[in-house]
Amino acid sequence: MRSTPRTIVSALGLSAALLLAPVVQAYAQDATQTEEQKKKDEKDKKKDQKQDQKDQKKDEKDQQHQGRGRSRAVQPPTVQTQTAPPQPQPQPVPQPQPVRQPRPVPQPQPVPQPQPVLQPQPAPQPQPVRQPRHVPQPQPVPQPQPVPQPQPVPVYQQPPSQWQNRPQPPAVYQPPPQPTPQPSFEQRRLPPQRQRDLIEQERLRRSQYNQRLQAQQAARQQRSLLLQRERRMAQYRFHQQYLQHLRQQQLALQNAYDYNRDPYFYTAPSFRYGRGGRYYEVNRYAAQLLQDAVNYGYEQGFEAGRADREDRWRFDYRNSFAYQDADYGYNGLYVDRDEYAYYFREGFRRGYEDGYYSRYRYGVRVSGHPRVLGDILRVIIDLRPLR
Repeated sequence: MRSTPRTIVSALGLSAALLLAPVVQAYAQDATQTEEQKKKDEKDKKKDQKQDQKDQKKDEKDQQHQGRGRSRAVQPPTVQTQTAPPQPQPQPVPQPQPVRQPRPVPQPQPVPQPQPVLQPQPAPQPQPVRQPRHVPQPQPVPQPQPVPQPQPVPVYQQPPSQWQNRPQPPAVYQPPPQPTPQPSFEQRRLPPQRQRDLIEQERLRRSQYNQRLQAQQAARQQRSLLLQRERRMAQYRFHQQYLQHLRQQQLALQNAYDYNRDPYFYTAPSFRYGRGGRYYEVNRYAAQLLQDAVNYGYEQGFEAGRADREDRWRFDYRNSFAYQDADYGYNGLYVDRDEYAYYFREGFRRGYEDGYYSRYRYGVRVSGHPRVLGDILRVIIDLRPLR
């Protein structure tokens, strides 16, 4: 009787196991089918994606082939002659392929353009009132004017206030005193003996200058040959013009000169200038000649510098024959040749620099001829009137 409960429990447990076994088996089978279904769905999904990609690529290729086929011209079929036509073979009937519709491609949305900002219109300006045309009045016929007679031009002009009497202020008391006239620079004359000494000095100076011009002929010809060998044709043409002017000066020295009628020999000094720590007193004729030496030097230097620039020659004014000679424009009178040559070279080197670099730093062109600026001229030779 004691083993009866155990038997009952064992029987109940076995019955429960038999009842639950189908349920557990069904649950395990459902779980297995669920996993397999998921894997199958994933494979089908990947397969569909690959197929969609292939279909899309195929559609793109078909569209490209259709576009190319339209642009190409249709070639006519070639006709071939055959002696015996072959027997037709039965062809398999092609199965219709399902037409796959291309997927719609989304169209890009248009970007909204900004609206232009309206600018305010300017107010209309009033139109100017047209004035009636001026009718020209007949001009009176000009009467012929008498031809003025040419007046002698002085060589050097200085303001008259520098050598004439200054006006005296009127006296306050009565009767006013009468001013005593003072002689001006132009009214003062040199003593006769001084005039004779100057004439003898100028004759000797003129003769020495003539001899110098004759002695320089060989050097001029050698320089001409040198320029031709160096193929400096622009400088050669300038050299020939310079020699032509020297020949004219030499011919003028052969003529007789009337010293007694030249106002230089009886005109007293009226200007003073300094050079090299020394001071010199000259009259207006000698002062004008020194200023001409600077201008002649600037003009010849300008032409020489321009010629070297045309020949593509180096900058070298000291090697120029005109700079070494410095006789252009000298007549053998009024001043020593060395004094004239010094101021000629001062103008020459400034003119050569302007001509070589094609500019006007030290001068200006007047009536077609280069001339030194007034400020530069006063720096080179500072002429001051005697008081």
